[in-house]
Amino acid sequence: MRLLFIILGLISAIFAVILSVLPLSNFAYFPAIAALIFGIIAFIKTRETNKPKHTIQLIFLLTIISLALATYKSVTATTEVGDTEQLEQRAQDSEEDAIEELNDIDISE
Repeated sequence: MRLLFIILGLISAIFAVILSVLPLSNFAYFPAIAALIFGIIAFIKTRETNKPKHTIQLIFLLTIISLALATYKSVTATTEVGDTEQLEQRAQDSEEDAIEELNDIDISE
C-alpha cells in the first residue's frame, strides 16, 4: 500500500510540474493537490514502518515547485487585448455571408 501511494504521488507530482511549465498552468493545481494527498498518506504509512522517507520528500519538493510556478504564472500573467478591428471586420463579413446564403435559399412548399 505504501509503495502504491509513493508511485501515485510521484506520477502526480511530475505531471503537476510539467503542467505548471506549460501555458496551461492553471490545470497544474489538480495533480499537485493529488500529489500532496498521496504524499501525506505515504508519509503516514512510512512512519509506521520506519522506512526511509527520501522519495516522499521528493514528492513534496516537486509539488511545492509546481505550486510555486503555477501561482507565479497566474499572478504575473497579463492579458493583452489584440486588434479588435480585424475581429469586428471578420464578424461583419460572416454576417453578410450568412444573409446572402439565407437570401439564396428558395423555400417552396
